[in-house]
Amino acid sequence: MDFFETIRSRRSIREFTDERVDSKDIETCLEAARLAPSATNSQPWRFLVARSAEVRSAIAEAGYNQPCLRQAPVITVLLGDRGVYKKRLRRAKELADLGAVSAETLATVEKRYGEKPENARELNDIAIRMNCMLAGEHYVLAAAALDLGCCWVQLFDAEKLSEALYLDPKYNFPVALLPTGHAKGAMPERRPRYGISDIAWKDEMGMPWVAGTA
Repeated sequence: MDFFETIRSRRSIREFTDERVDSKDIETCLEAARLAPSATNSQPWRFLVARSAEVRSAIAEAGYNQPCLRQAPVITVLLGDRGVYKKRLRRAKELADLGAVSAETLATVEKRYGEKPENARELNDIAIRMNCMLAGEHYVLAAAALDLGCCWVQLFDAEKLSEALYLDPKYNFPVALLPTGHAKGAMPERRPRYGISDIAWKDEMGMPWVAGTA
């Protein structure tokens, strides 16, 4: 499927059949996620693919038993990895060695990462989430390209979910749930979206971008 057609046709699917999802399709989605960009190539994402009924049930319970979580034959849990993110400066230096970033940029990164504000962990977790969401959207778009249904779910009890999955909070925390499967019923209608001139400005705040202009 054409990339832009994939974007146009993607929908958030919340009803699934019980048809099994091929492992190769899940691997394709994970491969797409693996190739996502991240700050200083830190790649702070991890994916726990839940296929067993027992694990999926525990995840659904932590997700307030939302129907999409109860129905999906696969629930991929998107996790942030704090341990990997602590190595970001090392990864930045690797990028400099490869010529991907300049020495000037590396110096800026070193200075910024050398700062340790009181809320450092909170800021780091925010950055981890942002990077993980890039990988998560790669996964979602790959699922759409494979004619699989998928949906972003961020409504869950993080503590309960972490306990159910035996996560070590020192390193990993849940970012999102990605229920995946074959859509049940007809494809939902396209949701309304704002026009480009409603969301984009040119050069200054409040000056709408006009399509077709230089």
